[in-house]
Amino acid sequence: MKYLAPFLSFAAAVSPAIACEGPCIVGVTQVWVSNYTARVEAVFNNVAQEIAQRFVPSHTGDVPSYLRPMFTAYDNNSYDGMEHAIFPSFFHGKCQRNGVDPPGCPNPDCPVVCGTPGSLVHFFPTLRYIAFNQTRSLLEKITKPGFGPYDEAENAIERAAAGSGARRTMHARAKAEQVRQGLRDIMKGVPGKLEQACGGDAADTPEGLPGCSWEREMKEYILTWP
Repeated sequence: MKYLAPFLSFAAAVSPAIACEGPCIVGVTQVWVSNYTARVEAVFNNVAQEIAQRFVPSHTGDVPSYLRPMFTAYDNNSYDGMEHAIFPSFFHGKCQRNGVDPPGCPNPDCPVVCGTPGSLVHFFPTLRYIAFNQTRSLLEKITKPGFGPYDEAENAIERAAAGSGARRTMHARAKAEQVRQGLRDIMKGVPGKLEQACGGDAADTPEGLPGCSWEREMKEYILTWP
């Protein structure tokens, strides 16, 4: 599975731009995506182990490749969804009121919801929750039956569980249905596994999601943008 660059190495590679638009939006979005990709990869690895133990113990090393279509779907859709969830769905526009910047705006701590780095810093608990919720929503989408990459993974696991040369007997069909339902039950738990990986408390609060905060590093990085 693809693993994006660690947070600090990515942040150091980006040069400041003018205000949080254009390159700033891209930079902030990519760092959130990079951080969460590591968490999502860990969740998929955990799921792969559970699937292997329950259904295909003789194919333990193959299960991650069976799940790869879903992880690829996550990878292909994570950036666009994350950017839209942060900018402009919540953080957007100017901070000025009647042509005057409120105290702390645009930087370093702007108590007005707008599109500046200072606003992102002030409302960091909200920003953190937006990033988590977007990632969780994407995982819910890609781990449901009827979604092409999910169906591809499900079929691969069913074939592995059936074994080579298996005939479509009544027993084989019953086993396939058992595997199918068990796999779907496991996948329903994927969003919850992400919340666990993030330390729980998925809420828009200062204490929320302690394992997916990166608060000090993120605030420092966000404020490198004017």
